Amino acid sequence: MKLLSGKLRVSLIVTALLFVAGCATTFGDLVRSKEAGEGMSRVYKVNADRAWGIAKRVTQWEGIGEIKEDRAEGYMLIKCGADWYYKGTLIGVWIEPIDRDQSKVTVVTKARRSTDTFRRLSEVDFHKSFALFVQEADIGSEIK
Repeated sequence: MKLLSGKLRVSLIVTALLFVAGCATTFGDLVRSKEAGEGMSRVYKVNADRAWGIAKRVTQWEGIGEIKEDRAEGYMLIKCGADWYYKGTLIGVWIEPIDRDQSKVTVVTKARRSTDTFRRLSEVDFHKSFALFVQEADIGSEIK
């Protein structure tokens, strides 16, 4: 006695795959989350150019390589931590100048798949690393 017929089994597998694919987070989801006020923002006493360099240094420090930058719009999008099972984390970093010497840095992180609970780099951890690098005078100015 077969528990599931071939057609029913294929239908269930296809439905499950569509469900999982439909739950995937995209870079567009990060932008919408930021616009909705999600994420974590902090104001730092660094200009926007230095903040940009420090943000890149944080990602390098954390071993994250793939960064999509749009400096004109003031954001970088980062994908990290994917492997054969875990779909990874998407990170959005927005840098907004407050004045000549201060910048607002907003970070939004999302697991690529809503069923994943692990994030490669959390918003809190990003800001902890960022704050440490702000204290180092030469960090952030040499990275372009």
